[in-house]
Amino acid sequence: MFNECKHLHDILDAQKAIIERHVDQHKWFQGIEDKERAVCDFIEKYGFIMREFYCSRICVDRFECELAQKYDPR
Repeated sequence: MFNECKHLHDILDAQKAIIERHVDQHKWFQGIEDKERAVCDFIEKYGFIMREFYCSRICVDRFECELAQKYDPR
């Protein structure tokens, strides 16, 4: 059976906050002028890290969540 994340909105809110804090630096370091393009690039490069960190360290259901188990929550 396929399990769905119960905290998808929480993950997306956390990712949005991280992106908003770092997108200007990311634009500068990557030489990207367009903010929307920089956001897409940021997500491509770091989206998996943000998800893994959230699921393995922040999510309140990480110890019971089948999806989070691949991230070895502690």
